[in-house]
Amino acid sequence: MVKKNFKTGFDGLLGDTSSNIPETKKDLISIDEVRATFIVRTDQLEQIKAISYWDRKKIKEVLAEALEFYIDNYKKKNGEIKTPK
Repeated sequence: MVKKNFKTGFDGLLGDTSSNIPETKKDLISIDEVRATFIVRTDQLEQIKAISYWDRKKIKEVLAEALEFYIDNYKKKNGEIKTPK
């Protein structure tokens, strides 16, 4: 009977997939995004999570849409936004 070698595991079956795996969590964030922490009312957070669930979107996508909507309306009302430097 031949002795089987199971040392390679899934890597042997799938090949070298290490190049597709990000090194750190920072690699998961695109260049034009930044991780930020905000305090949000509990009821608003629950509603955002519900919208995310029912629309099958990530929470960050729902928040991006909401912020874009707010910023666009602000620009229409007040003109171009001047950012402090």
